[in-house]
Amino acid sequence: MLQVQMRSDICSTAFVGVMEKSESDVSNQATKRKETVRHIDQNTIDYFKNLIRKYKKKMGDSEVNEVCSGGLQQYLNKFHESDVHVPESKNPQRFIEGQCHFCDIPVVLKLHIFSYLRARDLCQVSRVCKEWYELTQDNLLWQQLLRKDVRKWDVIGHNTYPGLYKEVQSEWTNKDIYLRCSPEVTELMIQRNAVFHNISSLLRYFLPKKVPMLAMFGPGLESSTSCIVRRMMYEENNCFQKIGLFPGQFDGVGAGMTVRINNTGRDLNLSVLYSATKKEREGSRHDRMQHNKLVRHNAQEEEGKEKYNLLPAIRDLCRTLDGFVFVVDASQETVYSGLDELEAMISERWSSTHVPVLVLSCVREEKDPRIPCIQVVEQLKLTQLNKPWQVRNCVADTLTGVPEALTWLVEQSQRR
Repeated sequence: MLQVQMRSDICSTAFVGVMEKSESDVSNQATKRKETVRHIDQNTIDYFKNLIRKYKKKMGDSEVNEVCSGGLQQYLNKFHESDVHVPESKNPQRFIEGQCHFCDIPVVLKLHIFSYLRARDLCQVSRVCKEWYELTQDNLLWQQLLRKDVRKWDVIGHNTYPGLYKEVQSEWTNKDIYLRCSPEVTELMIQRNAVFHNISSLLRYFLPKKVPMLAMFGPGLESSTSCIVRRMMYEENNCFQKIGLFPGQFDGVGAGMTVRINNTGRDLNLSVLYSATKKEREGSRHDRMQHNKLVRHNAQEEEGKEKYNLLPAIRDLCRTLDGFVFVVDASQETVYSGLDELEAMISERWSSTHVPVLVLSCVREEKDPRIPCIQVVEQLKLTQLNKPWQVRNCVADTLTGVPEALTWLVEQSQRR
């Protein structure tokens, strides 16, 4: 009996010893786990510090520091979504409990913030992360930007008119339309392909091409912007070089001057067609079409609208032209007053559909107010033309924009 009792005590003692050892092992493992967690948290803090040191920048001479968006913001978003406990930082200004990040605000507010950016800025921020890329693809965001910026564009053409892509109900988004029509984007593409453009220009230089014959006309030659002819053809300037004169062919009509565009080296024959004599132009005429020397009134009327025909000599001249230059005074709201003259001159009855039309939307001085190009397009109904066309802002006194416009006209007239 005593032996059995001793064996029982020995088993109990052994069992207690095993339990105490097991509890000791569990306690040691828990301690090691806590130390590991502390070690991980310390690594996280060190990683935060390295990221902040890398992405931190000074704002001028101010002592306030700012963290750039990008890799750090993405890391913070990822860390926030992983539900990992972040220890309190020694810098309370950086990590405040409950601080709101950009990813936490509603999508509507994000789009409202992006609406203050330019097109170039939107394209740049779309490369930050996937979320920002999706936000910058918003169709309404680009629609608002397109409506605002199209009135600032200084050039609009037959293939860069935004309404064209909407009228044909294309599958292009508003962003695609904006990037296709924006003059700024077009200029950037030309600069990026400058080598190819220079080589192609050199090859075209060696190909035999006749000097294009162009005619300049319009109400802008009889207003405050009439000085554009004198500056181009009779005064010394850095844009054009006078080569020589050529005579008229049709009862003296069509005489003009051969000029060279300095920045491209292209030559062109330019004939200026006035609708009245110099004395009449200097006086005040209320109805240009009634005393117009280029057209005559057609007795037949169609749908209540008066039609005009060209005089025989002007008609024969238009058959030989390679391009039209229509000058309007953009400081006046009544650009549509020259619509009848434009339609009569470029009629398909004596002008082929491949002959381009250039509209110079001029003001006398740079500081003068002007109507936007898009409004000139709408008032002259250029979208209804079956010809290549372009409207470009120009300054008559300094000839700003005129060389680029005539270069386009010459290049377009040689694409047959």
